[in-house]
Amino acid sequence: MDDEVLHGYLQHHWAGSTAGVSLFRRVARTHAIATVATAVDSLADEVADERETLRRIMHDVGTSPSTLGTVAAKAGAELGRLKPNGRILTRAPLTDLVEIEALRIAVWGKRCGWEALRSVADDEPRLDAALLDDLVARSDRQLDLLAQLHLTTARRRIVS
Repeated sequence: MDDEVLHGYLQHHWAGSTAGVSLFRRVARTHAIATVATAVDSLADEVADERETLRRIMHDVGTSPSTLGTVAAKAGAELGRLKPNGRILTRAPLTDLVEIEALRIAVWGKRCGWEALRSVADDEPRLDAALLDDLVARSDRQLDLLAQLHLTTARRRIVS
């Protein structure tokens, strides 16, 4: 196992998880459809818990989150709020839909990370294969829920 590559990979996913948790929390606070906002809030808690699981995995393989990567991810998450939609103080009607799509992309990226780690777990005793199997399955369930929330949001935003 190339620890330098593994550590770098985990640090990249940590930065992504930092931005992802921030995005989930913001969407849960601002989404206009209450049922969607509630579901996203629940997912935000799950994603935050998985971020802590990632921290433990990083510890187990001998690395830690990059401070610079964490700061950059937080800044990037905030910059992502700036969109050329012609509105400064109010949300554009499509913001809810685009943000759910961003959540789907974030979870897909997280799932890819768990899947990549799982692919080497049988050869790397510091990685827990059963835990990674569970994390992949959780991501699949989250993707299914986000697909439903996406369609709910699309129907409400595009039709109204």
